[in-house]
Amino acid sequence: MRKILAFFFMATLASGFAQLRPQSIIVNPVPPADLRVRVWVDQDPSKTGDPVYDFGQNIQISVQVTQDAYVYLFGVRSTGEIDGILPNAYDQDNFLRAGETRTYPSNGQYTFQIDPPAGQDRVLAVASRTPLNVGDIVNIQTGQAKIRGADNLARSLSIVVRPLPSNDWVTDEAYYIAGNYTPPPPPPPATGVLAVSSNVSGAEVLINGRVVGSTPISLTLNPAGYNLEVRRGGYTPYRASVSVQPGQTTQVYAQLNPVAPPPPATGTLIVDSNVGRAEVLLNGRRVGYTRLTITLNPGNYTLDVRRGGFSSFRTSFYLAPGGISRIYAELRGLTPPPPPPPVVIPNPGLSGSYTYFCRGGRLSVTYSGNQVRIFYDGADRILGLTRANTYSGGIYSWQVDGRSGTLY
Repeated sequence: MRKILAFFFMATLASGFAQLRPQSIIVNPVPPADLRVRVWVDQDPSKTGDPVYDFGQNIQISVQVTQDAYVYLFGVRSTGEIDGILPNAYDQDNFLRAGETRTYPSNGQYTFQIDPPAGQDRVLAVASRTPLNVGDIVNIQTGQAKIRGADNLARSLSIVVRPLPSNDWVTDEAYYIAGNYTPPPPPPPATGVLAVSSNVSGAEVLINGRVVGSTPISLTLNPAGYNLEVRRGGYTPYRASVSVQPGQTTQVYAQLNPVAPPPPATGTLIVDSNVGRAEVLLNGRRVGYTRLTITLNPGNYTLDVRRGGFSSFRTSFYLAPGGISRIYAELRGLTPPPPPPPVVIPNPGLSGSYTYFCRGGRLSVTYSGNQVRIFYDGADRILGLTRANTYSGGIYSWQVDGRSGTLY
């Protein structure tokens, strides 16, 4: 027995259906370059308009993919009703090969039929490289949706595709009109008033780049957003985006400021040194490395040139407008200080206690054999001699038998 399945589709109504489209339900913000899906209805294979289907008329839906993909079709009506089209109880196979085109219904077991009410409806196609779990959206066996409204469909599909990489899924939509529906003409927009004044009388006023008068001025405009400019010679222009609301007056006060005098002519500073990549500082702020050429405003400056291992160079200079100052920094190498002599500890013998004088202080220690017991870094430590009679180390605090001190 031949069974008829009636599927319905949804879209937001707008004036001029042949020209306007409602906002897409869901779109991949970073669509893959190789994967595309295309869906259309039989009366509009080129997708150039909104074909009209009478109530009771059958409709066929075709879909094509550029790569192997699983395809899911949803019908969305102007009333907010949503139906599952593919897969369904009679067409479970929704896997299409690259370049394959399929038309549904694909067999004589069911048909798609247009039912009231009139309105602009659409078909949403979702293609994915991997199968999707749409069980929370529609019952595949009955085609009945578990949600209602395009916004809820968008949210549900967003959850379904969220785990997928962005290059694994893509969408498309096809539109048509159910019944001979003619939308009512839009009401004429009520006007609003834009009142523009300024601290400078007689300033020129421009709306969307067109001169409309001078300040102060009141303009009657259709409700919309506008680009406003107020200008007069010798002053910086005032620019703003304004919104005019129906039946309301939008007040704008344009503060025009005198044009600032031109900046002084600049000068050029050239810094070189006998040492490459030496750091250059002007008034304490690093500006680069030698050899350096920099453009500066006229004025007094303090110049420092420095590099590790060399003496620093400092000088003060005045840079005149349009002038060029050349400064050569002679840096001299520094001789590193000799390392401190190691602490020499006489051979303490087997055991005992000594007070040693060393660079920067003295150290009293208790020793036994070739080990020295001191307190440093917050704990008792047993230190071995690096060699006979010689102990090497940093700066330590020590404590032995209630006596404390510092070893340098």
